Amino acid sequence: MDSSTFFTFATLFYLAAMILYISFLIFKKEAVGMAASGVTYAGLAIQTLALALRWIESYKLGIGRVPLSNLYESLVFFTWSTVLIYLIVEYRYKTRAFGAFVMPVAFLALAFINVADISADISPLVPALQSNWLLYHVLMSFIGYALFAVAFAVSVLYLLMDTEDRGPTGNLYLALGVIASVVALGYILTGMGAKVVFWLGVGVLLLAWFTYLVVAGARNRSQVYLFWSFCIALVAGMLLFMGLDYVLFQGRHLPAEETFKKHMFESTFLSSSRAVAVLCWAGVLAIFYVVWSQGLKLRTLLKQFLPSPEHLDDLTYRMIAIGWLLFGVGGLAMGAVWANSAWGTYWSWDPKETWSLITWFIYSLYLHARFVRGWKGTQMAVISAVGFMGVIFTYLGVNLVLSGLHSYGGL
Repeated sequence: MDSSTFFTFATLFYLAAMILYISFLIFKKEAVGMAASGVTYAGLAIQTLALALRWIESYKLGIGRVPLSNLYESLVFFTWSTVLIYLIVEYRYKTRAFGAFVMPVAFLALAFINVADISADISPLVPALQSNWLLYHVLMSFIGYALFAVAFAVSVLYLLMDTEDRGPTGNLYLALGVIASVVALGYILTGMGAKVVFWLGVGVLLLAWFTYLVVAGARNRSQVYLFWSFCIALVAGMLLFMGLDYVLFQGRHLPAEETFKKHMFESTFLSSSRAVAVLCWAGVLAIFYVVWSQGLKLRTLLKQFLPSPEHLDDLTYRMIAIGWLLFGVGGLAMGAVWANSAWGTYWSWDPKETWSLITWFIYSLYLHARFVRGWKGTQMAVISAVGFMGVIFTYLGVNLVLSGLHSYGGL
């Protein structure tokens, strides 16, 4: 069996672990929790073996390189790092509740490889990657990403546990109206060829909302709960319809060169049928409504399993502090030195470099606010959540959407 087979096994183990961790929260059976931990350890062991096999396979092909050079390998290593860090946190804090939020990230990251038709071929390094800096730069960057991912999961839990009252229903209806209006405006402007203007406007709107939450979130918990519901609903909705879109794509039996990436969301949000697109967005809004209206029930369920909010806040800080250092040194500083040797300049404002710097500044703001302003709690959890959105775009968004000097990291 080759490394790809073992990665498939690891994906299945992480799926089983995800189900077991969620079942542990629902049924409150210690045996289920122990089974979840055992399956996670087994999945990590299998994935470790798969990484080692892929490294060996590269030598057998006469290439001989560390398996960290393309999107497939980086996703695999990101997942491995995230699971490893989670298990350390589980052992240190003696709680399995985090697993229900971390293991879905691990499973979905590996499943995304198959869904997006990401190439698993072992190919020679492009000239820019033929350097001893590769191992240190990518290793430290992705351990930093993994730490940020765990911090994000803990922050989401903190925002939920810190909510006593979801606020008036009017907040929900206003949010649903705003989302529906923005989506409708997006289709109109895109049809007029003003796609860039639309996304700039969305960016400004989100930035204004995030700024308000950071500044006034501690005094307006209902808006923070709305933000929490929005994040959960958006992720759940996108994943649900991406899965549906993938099933429909497979049923079309297109030529092999027609990848899912080229046709993503064509059968749902980007469907030529306006009625289908409206129904999909209505589904997202329905998920938002359910999450907002039922979220506090999840809070009641989790309360008996989680450490105190103070411990959650402290754990988020520890993850971000270490991740910030690793990402700053390995991702930015070492990356700049490597870029100078490969391209003759330390900084070229490549999309990947730019978004990496933006992400690092967000987490710098987190640490600055904690040390200088003395902020803790809700405001910090919001910054952590926003920071991880930057991580996602830096990692996947830039690779899949934009082009630049880091284009070799794409599909």
